[in-house]
Amino acid sequence: MKANDLSIYTDERIRPLLDAMPVGITIANPALQVQYQSPVFRKWLPDFPSEPALALKKLINLANSIEFRLPKELSILRERVLIQGSDYEFLITFQRNYRWQQYQITIKPIFDKTAQNVIGIIETVENMTELYESNQALLQAKRYENVGRLASGIAHDFNNILQVIIGHCEILAPVTQKIERANRSVDIILTSSQKAASLTRQILMFSRKQECEFKIFEPLQLLTGLEKILSRMVGEDIKIDLCCKNKWGVNADESQIEQIFLNLTVNSRDAMPEGGKIVIEVSDCMLSDRDCTELNLVKPGKYVKFRFSDTGHGISNENLEHIFDPFFSTKDKCKSFGLGLSTVYSVVRQHQGIITVQSVPDQGTVFEFYLPAIEHISPLPQEVLADVTPLKPLTESILVVEDDQMVCDLASQVLSMHGYRVETAETMMDAIAKVLKSRYDLYLIDIVLPDGSGVDLMEYIKDIDPDAAFILSSGYTDDKPQIKKVIESGYEFLHKPYAINTLLNTCRMILDRR
Repeated sequence: MKANDLSIYTDERIRPLLDAMPVGITIANPALQVQYQSPVFRKWLPDFPSEPALALKKLINLANSIEFRLPKELSILRERVLIQGSDYEFLITFQRNYRWQQYQITIKPIFDKTAQNVIGIIETVENMTELYESNQALLQAKRYENVGRLASGIAHDFNNILQVIIGHCEILAPVTQKIERANRSVDIILTSSQKAASLTRQILMFSRKQECEFKIFEPLQLLTGLEKILSRMVGEDIKIDLCCKNKWGVNADESQIEQIFLNLTVNSRDAMPEGGKIVIEVSDCMLSDRDCTELNLVKPGKYVKFRFSDTGHGISNENLEHIFDPFFSTKDKCKSFGLGLSTVYSVVRQHQGIITVQSVPDQGTVFEFYLPAIEHISPLPQEVLADVTPLKPLTESILVVEDDQMVCDLASQVLSMHGYRVETAETMMDAIAKVLKSRYDLYLIDIVLPDGSGVDLMEYIKDIDPDAAFILSSGYTDDKPQIKKVIESGYEFLHKPYAINTLLNTCRMILDRR
């Protein structure tokens, strides 16, 4: 073998060993002319160019990104490897066929027998795509976890504030009905507060801190009820077509499924400023094992497929990868919190489903999501609306245990206005002192108290007053053990912010039952 001969690296006896290597290998002479290249590249990338060239050059051309400059990288390669005799490493990440790819490239010099002259180079390429995807999934999960912790931390105080605003607006509403300007202001405050409460729920939904209330219902019934609301949201220049051909139902949280369509509709409206068309289609489908593998679903079987399409300006490939990320938005920051589609994604996943998106710039966007189907639907009992008229003067006593003074004053004021005898306590010890002196017909207790748990307080009162009636409430809506314990034990639980009528009707129901 000559001093500058590379034939040993491409010998027919060696080639099968190189072909079987799990890494990509390229061998080239000092002029960077390829003498051998692994077939594994074609397995990784079916459209990998077949002409002789370094994998570095081919991958940069496939990436087609301004981030990677081929002349610059080839210049660094020649300087470090061919002249200095050192190694050169290069990490390239790019999107191909809607999937992110990542490759680690290492180029080493090949020396002659004297170890003085570089007679060629060996390029090894590791496919890091699976590791990259795993890391991205972990980062996504951490983002959701961090925002979930933030949401859980602020939900209690934020919901207490909203409880006070909404409650006092409801008290003022009947007084200001005849004063147009005052009534409008109260209405605006109430509407804004409800939007703020909705925002809190959205944060908790996509962070999976919001409990679902499942029931079986027909999609047609839900969408028919939503159709007018959606039409008002988009205006007269956007047409909504509803095509519901399915016969199966779904077991889901109806309010959260409604939230999906509300969020998708808002996005579509903003994507069609000059008008357009939204089509909502629902159909039944059977998904095979292969379908589930492609869609990343857990198990095959019966599913209800929802297809939501618009004729808007579409979404670029660059943004398509991030549209379900929390706080990501292509809109003006003043117009969007970036939670709409992340909420949609989280709700679908909470319901053991999957959502996909396809979009072409200037040709519209299509969202499709699949939810497990229920084939046989039993007729549901008709709901009876509670009477929300003011109650007659009463003599029953209620102890309100609430650490937030404004929420405590609100509950006390509302209950007193409707004839109840009300006393208040801000801590667990204060409540115990009052209970030891007298008994109450009903106890309204906040679950999170500064010196203990409202559930523990309830258990203490039950020991000394077995006939006591309880309502527990909290601004926390995350998966706290004490909240689960309350609900599973059959006690009434009020999520803050709750409406005044909800409080009054719940109190009346518990006292009448007692």
